[in-house]
Parts: sequence; C-alpha cells; structure tokens
Amino acid sequence: MLRSFPQVKHAIFLKGQGFDLGEKGGDFNQNLALETLGLEKGVKLKQLHKSHLVTSKKAKMGWTLHEGYDGVITREKGVGLMVRHADCQAALFFDPKTQTIANVHCGWRGSCQNIYRETVRKMGHLYGCDPRSIRVSISPSLGPEKAEFKHYRRELPDSFWKYQVKPNYFDFWEISRQQLLKEGILQEHIECANICTYSHPEECFSYRRNPLTGHHGTIIALKIGCKE
Repeated sequence: MLRSFPQVKHAIFLKGQGFDLGEKGGDFNQNLALETLGLEKGVKLKQLHKSHLVTSKKAKMGWTLHEGYDGVITREKGVGLMVRHADCQAALFFDPKTQTIANVHCGWRGSCQNIYRETVRKMGHLYGCDPRSIRVSISPSLGPEKAEFKHYRRELPDSFWKYQVKPNYFDFWEISRQQLLKEGILQEHIECANICTYSHPEECFSYRRNPLTGHHGTIIALKIGCKE
C-alpha cells in the first residue's frame, strides 16, 4: 500500500540480517540497512513491550537510540525509524496529508495496552493527523494458528476472547484491525501481511519456534526533497 506514495521509503529485513542491539553484527546490519535505503540518519528503540511512544526531532547523523519506547513518530525527512521484531508486529503509519510517519512495535502485551490507539491519538495531538487519512501496514508476525495462550484468562482482556480461532489460539491480526478501526482508521487503509513468522522458518525469525531467535528490522522514512 505504501508503494503508491513516492515520498515514503520503507523496508522489512527478514531472516539472515540480525538486528539485535549490542550483539556482534547487529550494528553492522543496521548501518547496512540505512545505506541500502540511502539514509544517513536513523532512530532505533530499546523496546520494553509497553505502549510508550517517542517523538523524533532533529535526529543526529548515524543512529540515535531511545530507551524504554515501543514506537516512534516524526515529520523529519531523511530519518529512518526502525523497530526490531520476531513474532511481534511492526506497524508502519503514514499520514499523507500532514506528512507524518510512525513505526510501532506491538506484541501481545502491546495489544493489551492498545499501543495502536496511543499512536493514532498521539499523531493527532502532535500534528493534527486525521485517522481517516492515516495508512497502516503491518509486518509478518505470529499467525492465528500458532498464537497459543494457555493462560489467556489471566493474560488477555476478556474483549480478546472472542478472537479465538480454536481453543487457546488467538487471531492478533484481527485484533489489530479492530483496534485500528475503532480509532477511525478506514478499512481500506489497513494492510496486514498475513504472513505467519512461525510457519515460514526459511524467511522469518520466530521466538515461539526458537526462544534464542534473532530479530527482523523494519524501517520507514520520509524522502528528502520529495514533493507531497
């Protein structure tokens, strides 16, 4: 969906390019990702599975690390916003009217805290973004047939229980869609990859499949010098 907007650069780097913070090769791959996208600045997060969001302004050359956040919003051009993820969702937000982007990491804890609601509302509060204009693209992530929660009655809110596809298995793709729709995002502006990370071992990392897994990197940026 975002390919129809020439002012947006975005990419999902899947298995084979580890993006872990502080691990050998992680920094190299992150720098290579910026180079691949033709960017000189990037913002990355030390994620905590919370619903906290940070706004990026006047990013420095190279990578800027913000600790304790699971989403980042900006209107600054030429800055790549990155989140790391395996089974969790990486959601790219873009409002073409205000030229605002966001990148959000959302696992099941983020869903429970409704980080997508927080993102839409913060984009509106900061930059006047109308939910009806915002586009949202969601990365490969854990699919309904593999999202098992044996203790869901204490882990998940009861509003999620209706999204069971079979006993103890939940459709977080649909949960995300419904959360976004409730905030005013239009159905036709929501795109979910519908690719299960667990079920594609050749292409995707998966914590559920291997707790020692690496992480994908998803990046979005506004191009410098590109007209709206």
